[in-house]
Amino acid sequence: MQVQKITTNPTLFQRILAIQVALALGLSGAGSAYAAGNTNLALPGDVSVQGDSAALQNLGRAVQSPDARSSNLPARPQNLSQPNYVLPDMGDPGGGSLSRLDERKYGEQIMREIRPDPDYSNDLPLYDFLNQMERRLLQAAKKQQLGGANEQGSGAYNFEIFAVKDTSINAFALPGGFIGFHTGLITSAESDSEVASVMGHETGHVLQRHLARQMDQQTTNTMIALAGFVLGALAASRNPSAAAGLMQGGQAVAVNNQLSYSRDAEREADRIGFQILSASGYDVNGAPGFFQRLQKATGIMDNGVPAYVRTHPLTTDRIADMQDRVRNIPPRTVPTAVEFYFIKARARMEQSGTTSGMYDLKNVFDGLSKQAAAGKQMEGFYGLALIAQKQGHIDQAESYLQQARNLANATSAPGSPIVRQSLSLEVAASELALAKGKNEEALRIAQNALQAYPQSYAAGVAMIKAELKLGRTNDATTWLKARTRSQPNEILWWGLLSQAYDQAKNVPMRHYALGEKYALEGSWPSAIEQLKIAREAGGADFYQSSMIDARLRELQKQYRDELKDQGKKVPN
Repeated sequence: MQVQKITTNPTLFQRILAIQVALALGLSGAGSAYAAGNTNLALPGDVSVQGDSAALQNLGRAVQSPDARSSNLPARPQNLSQPNYVLPDMGDPGGGSLSRLDERKYGEQIMREIRPDPDYSNDLPLYDFLNQMERRLLQAAKKQQLGGANEQGSGAYNFEIFAVKDTSINAFALPGGFIGFHTGLITSAESDSEVASVMGHETGHVLQRHLARQMDQQTTNTMIALAGFVLGALAASRNPSAAAGLMQGGQAVAVNNQLSYSRDAEREADRIGFQILSASGYDVNGAPGFFQRLQKATGIMDNGVPAYVRTHPLTTDRIADMQDRVRNIPPRTVPTAVEFYFIKARARMEQSGTTSGMYDLKNVFDGLSKQAAAGKQMEGFYGLALIAQKQGHIDQAESYLQQARNLANATSAPGSPIVRQSLSLEVAASELALAKGKNEEALRIAQNALQAYPQSYAAGVAMIKAELKLGRTNDATTWLKARTRSQPNEILWWGLLSQAYDQAKNVPMRHYALGEKYALEGSWPSAIEQLKIAREAGGADFYQSSMIDARLRELQKQYRDELKDQGKKVPN
């Protein structure tokens, strides 16, 4: 679901689209050359593809075709110096459908590009909230035997939900089970069931493999539309009017076929998402209610915004279908968790941006704290606590936080439409205690939170920070080593483990952990360099030295293999 807007700088979503479109142009030999962090974009000229492939020929024809330009645009000046944007060669899209392993591979490539982006949210309670919700939905999908929810081994989707700092209302699925939520969608929702309804829909897209199927269905005509959108996304940094024209010109050639497929996919995702939402215990009214409000707010209708620039075409038929499904479900009261209101406050903080934005946000939170609805008050007081914490006014932050806690306790009585279940309260309390030098109290709060929410990243980080502040490096490294064994692909744990080893003055293991972090980020030379430093540092025991040597050889082999796959020179 998306409200498309053209801004003077490419948003993270536009950059994700550019990478994702590159993937759609073919299905083999991936390696993105488009840097997600590159915001110094000029008005784009030619777009080329690495290698000699069908993707190169198709995209070349698409960009040069007069059909790929809007008839309303002036002729392109011939004397402009125009850069080439190089997209990766991924082979002929007419081949076999994308495998689940390839989906994950391409999804991880996209995530490596966007995680360092400043618009990627690193707010851990927000991350926990979204991923706990996805786990609940996925459990329901497995019980319902939906799609590929029960796949095992390499074919299983390992879902990860992340937030993007953007005020627009949008959510999108990437290859391999990665799903992005704009903070604007969260702040515009009125209940956690509304957020869950969108997440269920996106999960339906993933389980039904819509992206893989869409890639498999690409033809030369849809290549023209995709090329037009790539040009439009890249052009947005300097010339928004030209960007809009390029998007419309590219989509005009092939939009009918693309829209027909999109509507079929949307209906299928609606059906799957509704089943998941109902089985997981959320309020099934969340979906039609949220979509109706979105339709009224944005004016998106069948004949409104050009269909190609909408990732999720919203039609009156879709809303009517959702309402019909709701009528067949017995009515029930589903309370909203207090955590939702605190997460809305955190989402607002994430998208606030500048100092002036923070000033305006403080006024928003102050207004919310004075409203009659308990949920609005909780969001307001918690948001005021976050702002005071950020400004270093710790006593004031504690006062606001206590008011939010009192409201949560008061509104969680039996029969209340709100359920007390909040990680955000405890994490904020631990952080404030640590800021006041109450390290033991901070550790106790964090440990209790982690016991209540064992899969929480925010609680785990709060505990480690308190342990390191107290000098309990053995406790910190023991816990982090266990986490890296159970979650070896989590960059966060390796980074913290490196810090813990550094504080413990364990030089070889510090560099080893740092090497693992760099490897997960795709920085092979840096990872190899860190492991070489670890090997030569001395001080490691026999087991640690053997582990470092074996891992160094493994990374060197992976790096050589990747270079060979890309046709690059392999170092000696």
